[in-house]
Amino acid sequence: MQSPNFEAYSSAGERDTRDALRYFERVRDFFLQVNQREPPKPVPVHLVVFGSEKEYAPYRINEFAVAYYFGGADRDYIVMGRIGEQAAQIAVHEYVHLVARHAGLKFPPWLNEGVAELYSTVRMQGDKVLVGDLIPGRLQALFSEKWVPLPVILSAGPDSPYYNEKNKAGSLYNEGWALVHMLQLSPDYAAGFAEFSTAVQSGLSSAAALEKVYGKTVPAVEKDLQAYIRGNQFYGRLFPVKLANAKENSAATPAPMFDVRLALADITNRPGKDTEARKALEDLVSEDPKRPEPWIGLGRMAWRHGQIADAVEAFGKAYDLGVRNPELLWDFGRLAARDQPEKAINALTDLFKQEPNRLDVRMDLAALHLNARRPGAALSVLADVRNVTPEEAPRFFTLLATAQIQVGDHAGARITVARLAANAKTPEDQARVDQMQRYLDQAGVPAPVTARNAPEETPRLLRPAPVTAPTAVPAPAPEVEGSFVEFVCLGKSFKVVVDTAQGKKGFLIPDPKQVVIVGRAGGKVDLSCGPQAPVHVKLEYTPSTAGTGADGILKILYFEP
Repeated sequence: MQSPNFEAYSSAGERDTRDALRYFERVRDFFLQVNQREPPKPVPVHLVVFGSEKEYAPYRINEFAVAYYFGGADRDYIVMGRIGEQAAQIAVHEYVHLVARHAGLKFPPWLNEGVAELYSTVRMQGDKVLVGDLIPGRLQALFSEKWVPLPVILSAGPDSPYYNEKNKAGSLYNEGWALVHMLQLSPDYAAGFAEFSTAVQSGLSSAAALEKVYGKTVPAVEKDLQAYIRGNQFYGRLFPVKLANAKENSAATPAPMFDVRLALADITNRPGKDTEARKALEDLVSEDPKRPEPWIGLGRMAWRHGQIADAVEAFGKAYDLGVRNPELLWDFGRLAARDQPEKAINALTDLFKQEPNRLDVRMDLAALHLNARRPGAALSVLADVRNVTPEEAPRFFTLLATAQIQVGDHAGARITVARLAANAKTPEDQARVDQMQRYLDQAGVPAPVTARNAPEETPRLLRPAPVTAPTAVPAPAPEVEGSFVEFVCLGKSFKVVVDTAQGKKGFLIPDPKQVVIVGRAGGKVDLSCGPQAPVHVKLEYTPSTAGTGADGILKILYFEP
């Protein structure tokens, strides 16, 4: 059964399956309106709905889950072992996990499940949607069951018994839901919840994030939480969105058995189920070798076990059969780089055409071109990049300078090496700067730098993620040009004064060792304090803080050749 945005394989009744699809459409509509944008990488969402506990048992993810979300590379699955009265709440809970994955959010289990439970209560209230209704079963459990100390819940990881064992996991879900309810909705905590979520997402522990954002230790938060649970006032939030009234009467048709078996193989393709999944996928390959999906499943299984050659072969089969989704192109391109570089170049070129703003793709593709002695192709991939993050800058400028050197653009390479020097973070980065600068000072010597394409260790099966936008630094930095007219000595620091079209501007040099000189032999220049014979220069700088009496902090000083 299909609706506009979901496809269901179901052995439950037609009416219940149709109701579930309608509710998922409404939930999707809610999150689209709240987020005010489409998912960054929409992929097909499939519901797998079992009509009985006996059918569901071999595919359940643990002994207590009545439903779960399973994110694959090419498809998203929401697997439901029960529909009917609980379908609505289950639908939202699992869809929240889908939304979180596509947003690149990486939360600890208590927060992941707590947020999903909080939003599972959405309901229409007039022309708005209310979030925050109490969940009677969870509230009752908090009163009747033994309280697990909050530090245990906050520190529980994906492998913890409190996330996987039936007799313990309830505490994580119950206390996680209650804590998220308090943090996101209560007046004393709500204002800091966004900052708290960002802190956790950045890698800070839950305990450290609570103390940083709220100034409270975990015992203090735990005391507030117990008081909140036992209080007589709870809070909700009204969202000014109106859910679409999905009335589509989706038709039920017999499901193609190949696709049914593929869906079951996909949701089984996880650690602990390898034997069953491998046999199911190999049977599908034998049945229809021209279907690419089983090859992708076999590739992911091989990668998970470190069988890189087998993974490359399987991904290559899917690629040859026409699969061009970004996840396969990225994974195949990286894994094939060492032993099948031309196929890797083809895959990453396809991905570059689809997602030209991904700098990681550009850099890996440029490295492959350089290793194949095609510096012009590498330069064409890198030349129009305008923004890099501080973390990406050393590798980017290394690749760009290497390409420029190999095509003979020594003037451009000098500027790029200067930018590499300004962004160097490690001794290895500085060694590359020194090596390139020596080469550029010695005309006719072959380029000493070669690009590394193969990583130090095999790539892990992780999806990059697109989460919060990193702080971007312009490449190049803000710059100005004019006549260098004065060098002001200020004790241990200095100031370069430049006469520009907008008048005279001053740029501080707190530490001469941190300034890069371009256009003078050896990268050195001798200056005396006072007025200078005017010479045309260009500067790159970082803006200075108020009160410094300067227009910026000098990073790179270019002299006319």
